[in-house]
Amino acid sequence: MKPKDPLVIVDLRTWPWTGIGRVTRGVFQCARELESEFEIQYIVNGDTAIPDGVSNVIPFRSLPFGRGEQLEFRRLFARLRGRRVILHSLNFNVPLLLPRHVSQIAHFYDVLTDTGEFRTPLHRLAYNAYVWSLRRHRATILGQSDYTAQQIAKHHPFHEVIVCPHGYRNYMEPREADLQAIYGLQRPYFLYIGLNKPRKNLDGLLAAYRDALKANPAIGYDLVVCGPIFDRTSMGFDIRAAVEAEPALAGRVHLLGFIPEEHLYAIYRHASLYVVPSHLESGYSYPALEALTTGTPVLLNRVDMYNYASSGEGVFFFDGGAKNGEGSLQAVLADMLARPGFTRVDPMRCDVLARFDWDRVKDSMRSLYRRI
Repeated sequence: MKPKDPLVIVDLRTWPWTGIGRVTRGVFQCARELESEFEIQYIVNGDTAIPDGVSNVIPFRSLPFGRGEQLEFRRLFARLRGRRVILHSLNFNVPLLLPRHVSQIAHFYDVLTDTGEFRTPLHRLAYNAYVWSLRRHRATILGQSDYTAQQIAKHHPFHEVIVCPHGYRNYMEPREADLQAIYGLQRPYFLYIGLNKPRKNLDGLLAAYRDALKANPAIGYDLVVCGPIFDRTSMGFDIRAAVEAEPALAGRVHLLGFIPEEHLYAIYRHASLYVVPSHLESGYSYPALEALTTGTPVLLNRVDMYNYASSGEGVFFFDGGAKNGEGSLQAVLADMLARPGFTRVDPMRCDVLARFDWDRVKDSMRSLYRRI
């Protein structure tokens, strides 16, 4: 028999987002499996594509950070005044003022003082308000990696920070596609899939590839970049303009934008190497896990991923603290571009994939729901 309290409310409005959306879906599945132990409801909106038949939902009209969000939270908590409530938030989309009967669990991904992500005064004000709210309400913070937790402790002395790496579930169907006919990919290629945020270091990746290509025009690998890479050019980097301005990159860098789900497996599978050039990852890169699932080796920043992978089993590292010289992204990438080929990864024997287990996340959720 489920206890009357607490009532757990999981906010799923980040469902459609590229990276956090995968985590949202995983947390949702964990919560579904805990419904026999707790009363759980889900905040959704029109973009939340949960399966049919889920009836324990709370519809919101707002997007995360959107207009009306704070009012919807206030109305919800007013209706639940007689209950002890736990709000489980998947990102920064949290109410700024919580009543006393509501406790909060929040996944904290980006320590923005390190990433330089939000440069405008308005963004910085919103971020500071979010941090203030989490401190004031003594929220329990779920950090995705040891490095992220260390940075949280350095910049934001929250009440409680728990390291809880996200799980991983393969959502891709193993479909093949004619990448030459569809995208014009004729040579072997290195791959990046993701956003164009400053911390993703897309400009650093392009510069490293450009320098290697100028030093050795006979390099046999192209560079393929996918995702919403044409966004955020106001942040200081327009990759399309950068590619068009450099003649050496013509026909060698392929900017594909969003990739349809039915092509995603093939794009990963046929890559020679998947590159994560980021200055900071909030845990382990989801696309890197997807690449390993298809047998493609990965290149990672050692700074915040070394605890989760062993070099030599389909995993290679560069030193994110080195701007140039030995170990830097430029040096390591140039060395790897000169190689004739790469050994494929056996996903069934890949220890990295085994470390990201949703059952462990579910156990952490159960423990927190009982304790808070």
